[in-house]
Amino acid sequence: MKIRNDRLYEGAAAVPMRDTPNKSGALSGGKPKFLVIHYTAGGSASGSLNHMANAAARASAHLVIGRDGAVTQMGRFNEKLWHAGRSSWKGIDGLNAHSVGIELANWGKLNGSPGNWKTWVGRSVADDDAIAAAHKHEPGVIRGWEVYPEAQVDACIAASRAICEAYGLGPAEIVGHDDISPGRKSDPGPAWDMARFRAAVFGRASDAPAEGPAEEPRWTVSASSLNMRDGPGIANQVVGKLPRGAEVVPIEQPGTWWLVSRLVEGEEDAAGWVHSHYLQPA
Repeated sequence: MKIRNDRLYEGAAAVPMRDTPNKSGALSGGKPKFLVIHYTAGGSASGSLNHMANAAARASAHLVIGRDGAVTQMGRFNEKLWHAGRSSWKGIDGLNAHSVGIELANWGKLNGSPGNWKTWVGRSVADDDAIAAAHKHEPGVIRGWEVYPEAQVDACIAASRAICEAYGLGPAEIVGHDDISPGRKSDPGPAWDMARFRAAVFGRASDAPAEGPAEEPRWTVSASSLNMRDGPGIANQVVGKLPRGAEVVPIEQPGTWWLVSRLVEGEEDAAGWVHSHYLQPA
């Protein structure tokens, strides 16, 4: 993906535009200083787009990304859209005037427990699509959260990389809504590994510098279930599933998709390609 004239392009074509009335002039300085990640707290991306295309909603975002990875733009990246609300970061108040917002179709917080997860509107969510975790602003409070699918994560990485390249943003300029509005907002929540996301956007395996002597790196699965595929990318066939906590070692790390081997009792077992967003250092 690339940015041309403040529009997002995928190949030769711009991504679809669903222009929103919920905006007010240009960003301060004419370009974004930050990139803010949100979840919609709703069902389909189309429903969120319809909502934010309505002037009565008084809300909008520059990009909306569906669970299938489909990307829709709602305003140019030099325009002030209304996604951040009351917010502050690095001494700057009112992030609407200084940032691009990406909304990910995702229910966010879930009610219930494993085997009985429910969205805030009562819709059931399968265990494979949920995690139980504490939000960083609510340590010790374990609740359910909808996970982000591989296709959606891939699309968000690609769009964010294009935005950061076009406007000179670094890893520290990618934040969550819960960073800029703590106590008021919880998105994107613990199902979104922000450190891994930043690293993927900037083409690094980890946000942390290497320390000490080199040794075989080990990673564990952070999702409730992670697909292993016969090639990099969601178009390839699923050849197995890794449960949460499964330990793997990388064989190849050419990008956000890694070829890994599962460790069983310390020995390398089945190998396959996985999305590295769902791995964390062991």
